[in-house]
Formats: sequence, structure tokens, C-alpha cells
Amino acid sequence: MANLEYESPNGINKTVLSDQVKQYILDAIERGELQPGERLVESQLARQLRISQAPVREAIRDLVSSGFLEREPHKGAMVRLLTDKDMQEIYSVRAVLDALAAEQAAPKVTEEDLQALRNTVEKMLQMAKVGDYLAAARYDWQFHIQIVALSGNSLLRRIYDNLQLGQYILITMRRSSISLEQLAARHQAVIEALATRDPVIAKRAMLQHIVELQKERVEV
Repeated sequence: MANLEYESPNGINKTVLSDQVKQYILDAIERGELQPGERLVESQLARQLRISQAPVREAIRDLVSSGFLEREPHKGAMVRLLTDKDMQEIYSVRAVLDALAAEQAAPKVTEEDLQALRNTVEKMLQMAKVGDYLAAARYDWQFHIQIVALSGNSLLRRIYDNLQLGQYILITMRRSSISLEQLAARHQAVIEALATRDPVIAKRAMLQHIVELQKERVEV
């Protein structure tokens, strides 16, 4: 297992410990510090974070349930390898949700909203150019969350959060066959479609974007 050392000298904040441990593990997976097949030992992780094993156990259980980890008999929990089938399922769901978000956001979007989206894409490009892969990937996810928020559909946002699609996107970004610079540029087409305020055009542009991502990340 990778060496996980929490940055704070005082250890993890004791509020909602299991959620913090869960995010800590996900961050390590995103950064590539925990690789598919690596085993997570509850006692070891608890010692490193200077907490009891109970919140670690709860965090691992939640991550197994959500598909980021898996358990094998006599081996415990380990990082799960996302298969091509997993990727197809993730992006099939994303295609539906993101297309719906764009469709519902288009009639409501303002010039200020469009500029905010452009700013996010610009930040993504800047991070990509300096080689900060994880920061660029986070701006990619922020772009899509902004559009979900602009849709005004609170149920859609809750579904997004509950499915933890953002974590899957950050983890699977490494499997993309295109550069982050190219990916950032593609977002411009979505912004232009939203700028028409036409729900059909916006939905079509977003659907095309997600389908292209699905193809590239499964076929690499």
C-alpha cells in the first residue's frame, strides 16, 4: 500500500471522520498513489491518520458499496480496477445526465453564466499547460457541475452527488487518449451551444462531447 500521510500535524479533524477518510482514500486513488489491486489495511491506515479503526472501516465499507474498492475472501479490501464495462456504464449514465443538464440550462443561461464557464475552461487549460493533471481534471469536473447547477434541477444535482460521478471522472481521466488541452478546447463547443439558448442544440452538443469521451476512454 502507498504511504499515506495526512498533511495536518494534528491529524484528521474529528468531525465526520469516515467521510474524511473516504475522501482521503479517493484522493490517493486519483493521484495514482493507490493503484488497482493494492490492499488497504484498516489498522495501518488508522495508525497513519491517528484515528480509531471504526471510521476507517466505515469509509472502506462505503467505498466498496460505491464501487471504488472491492473485497476478496481472506484478502480484505483493495482498489478496484475499472473495466471497459465499468467505463461504458459510467459514461452511458453521464451521457443521459449531462445532456439533460445542458438541455435544461440552455434557456436560463446568462452572459455572466457563459463567462463563468469560459473562465473555468481557461483555468483548466492553464493547469494542463503547466502539467498539473489533477487540478486540470478538477476544473473539468467543475465545468460540468456548473452546467448541472445552471439547469436549476436540484434532483439532478443530488443524483450527481450520490453517484460520485466526479470521483469516477477524475480517476478515469488517466485513460483518455486525448490531451487535457484538447479536452479543454472541446468544452468551447458546449459553451457555444449553450449560448444559442436552444435546448435541442445544447443537448446535442453535450451528448456528442460525452459520447466522444466514452469512446476514447474505453478504447485506449
